[in-house]
Amino acid sequence: MPSIRERVQKDGSRVFHVQVRMNGFPSRTSSFPSRRLAERWAKTIEAEMIEGKHFRNVEARRRTLKEAIDRYMKEIVPQKRDGKMSRTNLPYWREKVGNLKLADVSPAILVEHRDRLARGSFKRATPGSRRSMVKGEANEFRRSPSTVNRYLVALSHVFTVARKEWHWVSYNPFDGVSKLKESRGRIRYLSEDERTRLLTETEKDATLHVLTVIALSTAARAGELLNLEWDDVDLKEKRLLFRVTKNSQPRAAWLHGEAFRLLSERASACDRRGRVFGNLRGGKYEYAKPFKEACAAAQLVDFKFHDLRHSAATYLAREGASEQQLRAIGGWKSGVVSRYVHIAAEDARDILKRMNERILPSSNETGHSGDQ
Repeated sequence: MPSIRERVQKDGSRVFHVQVRMNGFPSRTSSFPSRRLAERWAKTIEAEMIEGKHFRNVEARRRTLKEAIDRYMKEIVPQKRDGKMSRTNLPYWREKVGNLKLADVSPAILVEHRDRLARGSFKRATPGSRRSMVKGEANEFRRSPSTVNRYLVALSHVFTVARKEWHWVSYNPFDGVSKLKESRGRIRYLSEDERTRLLTETEKDATLHVLTVIALSTAARAGELLNLEWDDVDLKEKRLLFRVTKNSQPRAAWLHGEAFRLLSERASACDRRGRVFGNLRGGKYEYAKPFKEACAAAQLVDFKFHDLRHSAATYLAREGASEQQLRAIGGWKSGVVSRYVHIAAEDARDILKRMNERILPSSNETGHSGDQ
């Protein structure tokens, strides 16, 4: 129950001091010119305490965003399968608004910084640093809407954890912040001629060639292949088991033809321990540089390793694979898969045209006039 005490000031006016206590919460005190206002405030505080909000509001006024980010980086990020986004984006928020109390981080402030990120530019290299190969002035780049949204997502999860697990805040201010509209996504796939040229170049590096062919034949991601271990390769069943995937759900892939032949040869030439695509130091095979060089030698414009996955999805869609089958094969979300089906549908226009010309020829083709 709240405790209300009436006191008379030197000027003769009355003041009502009220104190609210409840087990598990810090006490709250305040003063009002009338008993009615004091009782109303006490009831509000009691209700918040019962709902568990009061303590969070006190913590939100006491804790800074910097404290929340530091704790998140120490406790949560190490538990993530891939904490790259957090380590890349959270330092921005720590620097720009880390001094603010959690209670003062409003949707308006977040929207302001969202727009700053979208308008501003950044440099990907620091000339003169120990690892930098850039000489002179580094180029400036603009952040895409998807990149800006990743900044928002990173900090939003800090507030989610602070609300659900640490009980530092009572709500997530990102509930009042909209994300930027992103493009449909990049789809670049190999034509028949490009595929032939690329595989001719990758053959010069045995490991790169096997990695490329399996990626192209199974629609697997680079990370899935690089984390693949021999214990998860069943050559008898021609099956691969990807335990480390983007959505954290294990997925199987089946080998056929050239992919199976190449992997079988690789298996026969090694002790089949550890990673399938490892290096001499026991780490992952570093494919980026040799693949880039192979693309340059094959005269491929604007092509990345991940585009092998796009290529495989497009080929599968052209073969008539349904969205459900594509999701099972590549582990895509339905929204992403629909893009490949759309491409296959566009490619089918000529087939549809030929079918219509055969079964429903136009009047000009049959020699009849439209007017009788």
